[in-house]
Amino acid sequence: MAMTQRPRSALPALFLSLALLLALALRFYRIEAQSLWYDEGNSARLVERPVRLIIEGAAGDIHPPLYYLLLKLWRAAFGEGEAALRALSAVCSALTVLFAYLIGRTFSQRTGGLAAFLLASMPFAIYYAQEARMYALLALCAAISTWAILAWCDRPERANLAASVYVLATAAGLWTHYAYPFVMFAQGVAFAAWLVSRRALVALARYAAFTIAALGLYLPWLPIALRQAANWGVERASHALSDAVVEIYRTLVVGTTLPTAEAGLPMALFGTALGVGLIVPDRASLHPRALMAALLALPAALLLVLGLYREAYLKFLLVSALPLCVLVARGCDITATWAVQRLRRPRWAAPIAAGLVVLLLASVTPSLNNLYHNPTYARDDYRGIQRLIAADRRPDDAVLFLAPNQWEVFTYYQRDDRNLYPLTYRPASYQVVDRQMRAIAATHSRLFALYFGERDADPEGWYETWMSEQLYKAHERWVGNVRLAVYDSGRDSAAWTAIQGATFGPAIVLRQVRGRFGLLRQGDVLPVELIWEATAPPMARYKVFIHIGPADGPPIAQHDSEPVAGYRPTDGWTTGERIHDRRGAWIAPGTPAGDYGVFVGLYDPHTGARLMASRDGQTLGDRLLIGTVRVR
Repeated sequence: MAMTQRPRSALPALFLSLALLLALALRFYRIEAQSLWYDEGNSARLVERPVRLIIEGAAGDIHPPLYYLLLKLWRAAFGEGEAALRALSAVCSALTVLFAYLIGRTFSQRTGGLAAFLLASMPFAIYYAQEARMYALLALCAAISTWAILAWCDRPERANLAASVYVLATAAGLWTHYAYPFVMFAQGVAFAAWLVSRRALVALARYAAFTIAALGLYLPWLPIALRQAANWGVERASHALSDAVVEIYRTLVVGTTLPTAEAGLPMALFGTALGVGLIVPDRASLHPRALMAALLALPAALLLVLGLYREAYLKFLLVSALPLCVLVARGCDITATWAVQRLRRPRWAAPIAAGLVVLLLASVTPSLNNLYHNPTYARDDYRGIQRLIAADRRPDDAVLFLAPNQWEVFTYYQRDDRNLYPLTYRPASYQVVDRQMRAIAATHSRLFALYFGERDADPEGWYETWMSEQLYKAHERWVGNVRLAVYDSGRDSAAWTAIQGATFGPAIVLRQVRGRFGLLRQGDVLPVELIWEATAPPMARYKVFIHIGPADGPPIAQHDSEPVAGYRPTDGWTTGERIHDRRGAWIAPGTPAGDYGVFVGLYDPHTGARLMASRDGQTLGDRLLIGTVRVR
């Protein structure tokens, strides 16, 4: 009598389907809620170009072109909205969850399912799944090539297919990001060590040949990659190794949306499961364990050894999220197996393992909540900045961008690019800055400046120095990590009113005041030039204020800062030196109409005490009336 074959359980397919649905749900939830930030703006605008120009643009960028070419095709199919552009990353990230299952299944069916659920819910993976950049694609390429290596080892009958997948995935990874060699190094170390330990020198030679084949597919771009790597200016910041390791581990476990002080529990829980999954011996899983350990540790080690460690580059380690989840899932599986052996309840293994994973995922829930709902962790809000400027912008106002890609993301939200000026990145000299800024200030009354990453974009601070000395800064505010400042150019300064100053305290003399007093509209900037002189070196740092308002009430507009926008603090003045302090006060939209006085004074920022003003021996009070304005 023929033996009947037991039907295969549908549970693995069901659990994989649930994990993929969870991954898609978490990656598409509120995917359009935040503004595109400046790197995403570069993606959005670059893919509007023809293919030839995309490739040329990528050649001058710090990323290869594959992601941009795929995004162009995706955009043609699904549109150019924020959610549509980010959806490519969301799908790539969800597919990586599939490969977490396939790779975890190398250990056991249960480990594969647990790994899929873990990666589906990891905040680090979800964050970059909702970004229109190439990092989710980078992680997918790493996952596919890693699966191909394991399939090559475990399924000899499919070795040729696995080798082909490895070659294509590795080539795609190289065409996606210049950090992909970190993945190749980790894979090569683990795989080569395993093959040498088995004395499989022929297999090692084949692996080398396949890797060379992948490099051959990358050969057309290799000269550009080498040039970009040689010119890649990276600030090598000093850091304690222990702090860097903790920060890397925290990022992998809870992402960037939970501070270290609140991440202790999930870091401890994941660390315990990781230790079990990594250390507990099992000869059958020795090679996949070594490969997962190498992919988890070596990319981070290379980041540290090569001096590339900085917060902005931790996203390169997204390739390590999958091996972390697989090893943690193995730890949960082993722990559940050990528990049921002690309890003598073999059917409890799956529920216990699932319960452990649910505990781990519950521990990262605060990070997910911050990612979706906490504005502290939101991306830079260029959508909000554009609306803020547009609400009060006039036809001749200029908007200045002091970092790369700001123009791209701003014009994603405002297609009219007139009077928008991307300033020179890392200007060669102050003369370059002077020529460019004089041409802009000569044709525009108000200037909105968007400061971001000034240490990279303008290491010498020449642009802000020029604007502080030549323009009239009226207002600034932080919008996320972007500092938005408003200046008046003072183009009509020849017609301004000039009045006599006064003495403040024992040694600070306001020699002269010049300003555009008179009629102002809501949204105008009142520019004022204060010419100071010290009769003796001031012993303290004082702030200067401009108040516009009634004589006996609170100001309706004001501007407080140290002289020359903080560049010339009073305790650095020398006797007899003239300080030209240009500043403005912004009459914000909604300011009540009426007649107001304009007052100037100085105060100690630590105590709030104002210096008394006097003229010809007569005390004038703790502020000096320098003019009047009528707001309409």
